[in-house]
Amino acid sequence: MGAVISAAALALAGCASHASASSWHAGGSATAVAASGQAGGEPISHPIAGTSDSSSSQGKPAASASASASASPSASASASASAPASSPPPADGIWRTTGSAAVALTFDDGPGPDTPKILGMLKAQGIKATFCLIGVNVQEYPQYVQQIVADGHTLCNHTWKHDESLGKKSADTIRNDLQRTNDEIHKAVPNAPIKYFRHPGGNFTPLAVQIASQLGMTSIGWNVDPSDWNTKKWSGQSMTNHIISNVRNNTRPGSIVLSHDGGGDRSATMAAYKTLLPELKAKFTLIALPV
Repeated sequence: MGAVISAAALALAGCASHASASSWHAGGSATAVAASGQAGGEPISHPIAGTSDSSSSQGKPAASASASASASPSASASASASAPASSPPPADGIWRTTGSAAVALTFDDGPGPDTPKILGMLKAQGIKATFCLIGVNVQEYPQYVQQIVADGHTLCNHTWKHDESLGKKSADTIRNDLQRTNDEIHKAVPNAPIKYFRHPGGNFTPLAVQIASQLGMTSIGWNVDPSDWNTKKWSGQSMTNHIISNVRNNTRPGSIVLSHDGGGDRSATMAAYKTLLPELKAKFTLIALPV
């Protein structure tokens, strides 16, 4: 199932996400704009990934080791998350691939009303995934978090209320937000590990990555983004077709694929994955990021 994970420190962050079908993602997953003089430091000057909707090569892991953290993606679910043996930590501390031939499906902005349906689809195919959870949604739907864990999926912190500017705020503000989110998740699933962090909107900063690492979380980006959050541009069948085409054409061994189970109506995402899941399963080893 790809490279075996070795114990190594790292940190990562990032993700495009949203408050409602398109409100949280109104700005899309575009490159974060640098803003000097703010407490969190300037946003890292590229989006979490070179998304599949563009020809950019941004978001691929750097070849040099860097930032310290507690865990990292790998091809096997081991007792402790660590950096893939075959890949050194990215220079900016943000993992955008699994570090092995395995592919990781990730779902953001939940839990929400569509989460149980996506869980059912994954279960029917015997596929594990990673869910990046928003604190206020966990508060509203704790039973869905319990189902995510019961089904063997991995948890990821996606901040308390999808604050896309969180990384530019003070260290205490960032830490309190991430800790509050973890605490809320643990109210629903007390013993579940939360080893990953993804910053909303792709606006991660070195400070956010560092604090996530201090809290035991590896920051994760992606390298495939079908933009299922962009309901202003696509809807209905056109959105479904776009997601299918994008994921088919851009997923490669090692990809981390970004999609959404919350933040709005995800019927098009579910329709797309009804087609995609068996195709991806036949072509790749699909994993939940290891804990």
